[in-house]
Amino acid sequence: MSLPPGLAPPAKRAKKEEIQCPYLDTINRHLLDFDFEKVCSQSLSTQNVYSCLVCGKFFQGRGPKTHAYTHATLCGHHMFAHLDTCKIYCLPDNYEVVDSSLDDVIRCLRPSFTPERIAQLDQVATLARDVHGVAYLPGFCGLNNLKKADYINVVVHQLAHVRPLRDFFLDPRNYKDPTPLVREFGALLRKIWSRDNFKSVVSPHELVQEVTRASKLRFKIGTSADAADFLGWLLNQLHRDLGGTKRPGSSIIHDVFQGSIRVETLSRKTHLTKRDEADVDATATSAESAGWKRDEKDLNFLYLTLDVPPTPLFKDTQGGNIVPQIPLFDVLTKYNGVRLTDTVRAGVQSRRRYVITKLPKFLVFHFARFSKNNFTAEKNPTIVHIPVKDLELKDQFALEGVAAQEATKYDLLANACHDLPAGLDKDGRKEPLQHGTYRVHVKQQSSDQWYEIQDLHVSETMPQLIGLSESLLTIYQRRDA
Repeated sequence: MSLPPGLAPPAKRAKKEEIQCPYLDTINRHLLDFDFEKVCSQSLSTQNVYSCLVCGKFFQGRGPKTHAYTHATLCGHHMFAHLDTCKIYCLPDNYEVVDSSLDDVIRCLRPSFTPERIAQLDQVATLARDVHGVAYLPGFCGLNNLKKADYINVVVHQLAHVRPLRDFFLDPRNYKDPTPLVREFGALLRKIWSRDNFKSVVSPHELVQEVTRASKLRFKIGTSADAADFLGWLLNQLHRDLGGTKRPGSSIIHDVFQGSIRVETLSRKTHLTKRDEADVDATATSAESAGWKRDEKDLNFLYLTLDVPPTPLFKDTQGGNIVPQIPLFDVLTKYNGVRLTDTVRAGVQSRRRYVITKLPKFLVFHFARFSKNNFTAEKNPTIVHIPVKDLELKDQFALEGVAAQEATKYDLLANACHDLPAGLDKDGRKEPLQHGTYRVHVKQQSSDQWYEIQDLHVSETMPQLIGLSESLLTIYQRRDA
């Protein structure tokens, strides 16, 4: 009976006492790269795809008249690995090869972690080596920049060092029947923390492809975006894909990042526009003032947005713009329960006061640096000095309810920043997002060593330099988390 194209007959199992495959020494580990999208290089099919372990190319099927079978007969490449089942076959003889010398190929194709190994990740700081002899530190390997997709890389690196989130995704048993986004995100985290990679760098190709599809081209290769927008979208999408609901703690995302805030709003109609926000009436501070309506809501948040003060309008004596440097505590006053934040939208003037009612285990700050007007997009280069250790929030925030009873001291875990080229037009005539680059600072827990990662480049850095960068996203870890 003939089989349909692409379907192979049952393979014979190559037992050591019966069959010794003579082609094991033809495997070329230097050419193997399992980070690419798992599609056939000939038919572009995603079904039943094998990797040639001799040349590294992907082909469909292993039965007669399939691309893998044809490649084996024409090129004399006999060793193939199924990219889903991780089983290795010899073609065209079509028998499964079982040999302990292939264990490193299987571990590279599908990294796995035991609970004991996951628990020891932050305590181990020994280097691993790839097949080229290049040393790398698991968890701190570079990510390939797929044409202006570095904003995805820095967010992935930050989330890969949030311990509860990392431990959850390193074990696939924690999420049954995952969506493609959850599956690819977990696979990428396992590759980042694997000690069995054949390369010292990882390509996030499959995750970026799935992000492009799931976001409906909102985030795609070739177009840069705000890392904060991507972080908000990714956390909410992962929460929904993991079966999360509006109930607090319904997913690992909300359990780690979700806090609560009470927003008190005073609003009234006005003739002012958004450009006149600096000229709003500062005398009305209560609902009793004429024309003001009072509203109060309890909301949940995954990150807090901090308003960065604008740069000076005039140039300094040397002819250049002054870049202010301010401490983090100056921008935290937005949430002290006293300061009022003014906004004007669609003819409605609003004044808001924020009170924190619950602090999350991992607190994310977003520094709002990018803004758009009728003519162009601009970036605020003001430097905010962020403390690396001992950030005490009980003196900075107005805390009520659960937040007033829990620990309020935080340590910096990861910091993502955005840099503009030195020669870029400072007058804002060029899009800062499309011409800038991202980099991230992450901390090795056991040695307290900070690393700076920008695309494929990984280097040690001093914690004193982190506060001098144009931070965009910072993640703080609570002491008791």
